[in-house]
Amino acid sequence: MSCANDDTHTSSNKGGAMGKKLEGKVAVITGGARGIGREIALTFAREGADLAILDILPAEIENIAGEIKAINRQVVARTVDVTRSESIHDYFNTVVETFGKIDILVNNAAYIHYARFLDFPEQEWDKVMAVSLKGYFLCGQAAARQMAKQRTGNIVNIASIAGEIGVPMGCAYCASKGGVIALTKLMATELAAAGVRVNAIAPGVVDTENVRRVVGADGMKMREAMVPLGRLAKTFDIAKAALFLASDDADFITGHILRVDGGFMAAAVAVR
Repeated sequence: MSCANDDTHTSSNKGGAMGKKLEGKVAVITGGARGIGREIALTFAREGADLAILDILPAEIENIAGEIKAINRQVVARTVDVTRSESIHDYFNTVVETFGKIDILVNNAAYIHYARFLDFPEQEWDKVMAVSLKGYFLCGQAAARQMAKQRTGNIVNIASIAGEIGVPMGCAYCASKGGVIALTKLMATELAAAGVRVNAIAPGVVDTENVRRVVGADGMKMREAMVPLGRLAKTFDIAKAALFLASDDADFITGHILRVDGGFMAAAVAVR
């Protein structure tokens, strides 16, 4: 019988201790043009991956493609609506035609609308759910079909601690991220036999340009004060977690929801 601290086990040290963690890998990043997605794309490129980036922001897509090329990695970048299955299938087919495979998918594209539950517009509910949950399903399905053929692959879904608590003004966002968490566990269970791992990252509040615009300076200070580690997450905090889950360092981890929140959830503090 083996146990967790059995020192007879020898790690295979895939890729070598000094090698880049994603050397030779092909990674697809949704919502990869700015914020968390951009940071993940650049981190993966520096670790040896070639990239496929999709977003709805043409100028930002062009910028990130240039940055990735400057790191001497290949990139396929295109404006794609993650809520449209035809566009998704066309894009993933192009990625496979270009690179011959898909090793990693990071589902990151999201849309947020804030309003009180009693006043939340139906059309905004539909848009949040379409981008932030349906998009994960469509991209996850397209990537997993290719990964199943390869008998190997790795999906990282960007969820949120909002999927575990009720964040005021965020009913659709909370529902979508709760859905992402449940979907992650289902995907991990069903795809394991095909050699595909599926995990999620649940960030707390991340210090991005978009968040600063939405909550303002006072809102940022209030949220920072509620984090036990004393600061908000930076995009690189999420990118490092994604790198870990996407790498061979996590090759026996699937169905896991990794909180990257500075201890926010451990302190059981609710935003009011």
